[in-house]
Amino acid sequence: MKYLFFLILGCSLLLSSCEETNNNDPAVVITKISPYNHQVYDFNDTAFFKINFSDNSLITSTSLRLYLATGKDLLNMSFKPNNKMASIDTFLIMNDSAYTFVNFDIVAEDDAGNSSSKSSHIHIRL
Repeated sequence: MKYLFFLILGCSLLLSSCEETNNNDPAVVITKISPYNHQVYDFNDTAFFKINFSDNSLITSTSLRLYLATGKDLLNMSFKPNNKMASIDTFLIMNDSAYTFVNFDIVAEDDAGNSSSKSSHIHIRL
């Protein structure tokens, strides 16, 4: 009888100590529509950047950074959409020989602190 009491007490302590699971486990979904990874452009072409974001919670921040291999920023933009869907739609005219290798980073975070990121680069054909 004493063992049964301690068994019930132990089980009730275990059940009460379990944390509630977070239903917002998935991170923000980043869908990069353009450019393609490692896409090559001719001089004076326009590189379009179209990125969509979605989440089951509010997206609190999105950003796109374009930079050269030297680390020099070409474009650094960020938004605070506070919505479940967002997008970035911008472009870069490939009219500089320094653009032989342009890196880009895409980052998003939701109100639960989950973050996602994608990185790649594009090239200019000289």
